[in-house]
Amino acid sequence: MNPELLQTFLKIVEYKQISQAADSLYITQAAVSNRLRRLESQLGVTLINRLKGQSIVTLTRYGEKLVPIAEQWMQLVHQTTNLKESANFHNVKIISAPSISESILSVVCPMLMQEDPALRYSLINGNADTVYNGVADGVADIGFAFYKMYRHQITTRKISEEKLVLVTNSHSKYPDMVTVDMLSRHDEIYMPWNDEFDAWHTMCWDSELQPLVTLDSGVLILPYLSFKQAWALIPESLAHQLLVRDPTLRSLHLIEQPPILPVVAVKKKSPGMEQQELERLEFKIRSELYKIHQAKI
Repeated sequence: MNPELLQTFLKIVEYKQISQAADSLYITQAAVSNRLRRLESQLGVTLINRLKGQSIVTLTRYGEKLVPIAEQWMQLVHQTTNLKESANFHNVKIISAPSISESILSVVCPMLMQEDPALRYSLINGNADTVYNGVADGVADIGFAFYKMYRHQITTRKISEEKLVLVTNSHSKYPDMVTVDMLSRHDEIYMPWNDEFDAWHTMCWDSELQPLVTLDSGVLILPYLSFKQAWALIPESLAHQLLVRDPTLRSLHLIEQPPILPVVAVKKKSPGMEQQELERLEFKIRSELYKIHQAKI
């Protein structure tokens, strides 16, 4: 059965007029009438009542019986078409810390898609718990975080690491080299990167003092860096991207170096998709991070 004929019949049923059915299909009324006659000829029955002088059409008994059959048939046609289209693509679902998505995946994923036109990505952002739970629950094929956790049926691997870079407004009064004592907690754009960072941060600043703002993602810091003395500690890859994008920012050298952030790949022990595709993504992330780390900020 020709799906085009069934689609035309269902449009006639929907609009109850040959003319409106033709408009919705962007064809002439004569073409609609011709398709209807071909369908009736193939089935050997009359599907609509043709009353002279009336634009509204009604269905015959055979036409009414055909409606649910035609709808199911068209649904199967759409499902078959979608199955064929989806089979032509490799769909990779990623869940990641927002800072990794913004600074690394936004560079790596387009690169890999250019190398493989059949590759498609679905990206979700979330905190460490969301990343691990998303991979465990099958929401994502792979996750990336700054935390290494231990979960049942989950494997983790450190594929790289990120130094934390101190950034501030170019109009701030800070010298190029600073100590923690020169940085006021009240001017900080604070992001709790992981437990090790929080422990180091507590030794350097009084946690009871209120920061300028607390964020859960480094990608949100730009509006707050407009404050003259504002400062933030962010991953090197993100700092590199922001400093290139915004000339009003500058980086400072902090004497007391914060702990290094591990970049952790999170996967199921038995991944649902080809392991090779996930390993290619990990390798590309590691490679791009290496390039950024070699560049001078």
